[in-house]
Amino acid sequence: MQIGALELKNFRCFPVLELEINAPLVLISGTNGSGKTSLLEALHYACYLRSFRTHVPRELLLFDQSTFFIKLAMRSAQFEHELQVGFSAKKKLVKIDHQPINSYKELIDYYRTITLTEDDLLLIKGGPDGRRLFIDQAIMLHDPQFVVQLRTLKNYVQQRTALLNRTHTIVDDSYVFWTQQLFEQSQLVQQKRIPLLLNLENRVNQLLESFNSGATIQLRYHAKKSISDSTWPDWFAQYEHQLPTQEYILKRSLFGAHVDDVEIYFKGHQAKNFASRGQQKLILMLLKLAQLQELKALKGDALLLLDDFMNDFDKPTAQRLIGLIKELCCQVIFTCPLEVGYSEQLLMEQGCQKIELKDRQ
Repeated sequence: MQIGALELKNFRCFPVLELEINAPLVLISGTNGSGKTSLLEALHYACYLRSFRTHVPRELLLFDQSTFFIKLAMRSAQFEHELQVGFSAKKKLVKIDHQPINSYKELIDYYRTITLTEDDLLLIKGGPDGRRLFIDQAIMLHDPQFVVQLRTLKNYVQQRTALLNRTHTIVDDSYVFWTQQLFEQSQLVQQKRIPLLLNLENRVNQLLESFNSGATIQLRYHAKKSISDSTWPDWFAQYEHQLPTQEYILKRSLFGAHVDDVEIYFKGHQAKNFASRGQQKLILMLLKLAQLQELKALKGDALLLLDDFMNDFDKPTAQRLIGLIKELCCQVIFTCPLEVGYSEQLLMEQGCQKIELKDRQ
């Protein structure tokens, strides 16, 4: 799958933008304010129906406009399709080949992206919310029904929160019922997350071997009051005396997949505390490449979007990364400033298409 053409209307800084794309490697250059990140944001939005910069679709609108429109022409050796994504009257509308679609599954059967921006450093340096979102989105790209499990999990958490806020230290049938529901639903979510995490760890370390550094990366799933290997009766017997008291004091659930975390280790130490910025960026790049490998194996081709992420790497590292990217045999769209660095020079040597955006400030 590759993007052959892109059209935007009233999206961010673009009243109208039309681009023809004719290469597997594409370099988008321009000054600050020219819309490089916004262009990648549109490509990302067309897959996830949410931005990587905001959760509010209205913020994606060109100033003083009420609708925006994204159109992608997609092609492969087997097919050609057109994807249209619109936002109007506070509603999203998605069409494939001019036919409305009604489920996320229909969308990702045709179009899948993996995105890497500077903000993704929060996967390492930030809190657990971002890491849970990363692993959950990675699952949904090949298993869209997983979103139903997450919605059920959220519902059970809300039910328990309401219960904890309206009663006081009463371990009654309602408490036991909703605790069991959350326990069992969390197990279902963990049964999806943990195997994927193990696969990503194996792929990341295979990619890391090409750097001949001897380093390893570990992705450890951390669950509070671990439930993955427990049965409900045994688990509740262990926690039934201390858990209710703690939860009624804090008025929230202290266990479950919604509070789990993924710990990232580099050379045996937590990456957020011991890895340098360059090492953290390398970990993230390899993690996204591993995700792309896994997605291709499970679902098929995907588009890789890299927003000005290559410039901090030294030349040998950049050369190895570009080599790994080429081996993936997928379309990759990079952004970079106008000043050409060695990463951009390496990409130009690989025959990438270069598109320069005009300043829109």
